[in-house]
Amino acid sequence: MSARRSSENAAGLGLAVASAVAFGTTAILGKFAYREGADPVPLLAARFAVAAVLLAAFARLVGHPEQRATRTQASRLLLLGAVAFALESSLFFAALDVAPAGVVGLVFYSYPLLTSVAAMALGLEVFHRRIVAALVLGSFGILLIFTLPNEGLTGPLLALGAAAAVSVYYLFAQVLVRGVDPRAASTYTAAGAAASLLLLSTVTGQGLPAAALGPALGLGAVTAVAFVCLYGAVARIGSARTSIACMLEPVTTLVLAALLLDDEITWRVVAGAALVLSALPILAGLQGRDPSAEVAAPDTL
Repeated sequence: MSARRSSENAAGLGLAVASAVAFGTTAILGKFAYREGADPVPLLAARFAVAAVLLAAFARLVGHPEQRATRTQASRLLLLGAVAFALESSLFFAALDVAPAGVVGLVFYSYPLLTSVAAMALGLEVFHRRIVAALVLGSFGILLIFTLPNEGLTGPLLALGAAAAVSVYYLFAQVLVRGVDPRAASTYTAAGAAASLLLLSTVTGQGLPAAALGPALGLGAVTAVAFVCLYGAVARIGSARTSIACMLEPVTTLVLAALLLDDEITWRVVAGAALVLSALPILAGLQGRDPSAEVAAPDTL
């Protein structure tokens, strides 16, 4: 592995971990917003609207003109946010309304398996035993943390739909971010999600209480950080390894929930977190596919 690729690999893994921690924090901020009477759809709309504004301002200040998205790329990224990411967020929060968080988490965090298998099947990732080993370790860690569903299929099915949506999101992102600065890609994706969710919020007549504005602003800021880190990771190490590293997201949520919401941390949580963390050194040792060597994105996407 060349020094340059080693550096890119380490940076990509670090960005994936940062993205997972940021996304894990959003669940806690969402809990605070719900305490103030917020409904899921307007809360998510505000979250992505704030994130889009922050990302656009940041991209304008420090963006690189040669890496700006073309009109075609911008349209695709807007659509990706409007459909895949907005759908994933809506399904996930809908699942939380009808099923325990542990059940939803267990089913939803099947997405690294879906993403990895699909990425290798589509030729976006090269099959490697280390990816499988990291995936198995992380999956067992998630299984230890969360409990199996014991009533009803509505919540688990919604969570499975969210997992499928986020897998599609990762796969398309790996293709669409080629040659585009992560800040620009993040801006368009967040704007697309905000637009579709704002439309849905308007149609349903739901609004955001003034008391929930603080948590909503926090959600937007953390989401902006998470988006930039996520796209930066996918561009460097690919969708499969990024999604596996992002298994740290539920671990972050559980730890913060224990610290801020007085949730209990059991031995299963500790053991599960240890397994998830043990997958990271395996991923760090992989070179992965050089993004510059990948096949150009087909025009049909």
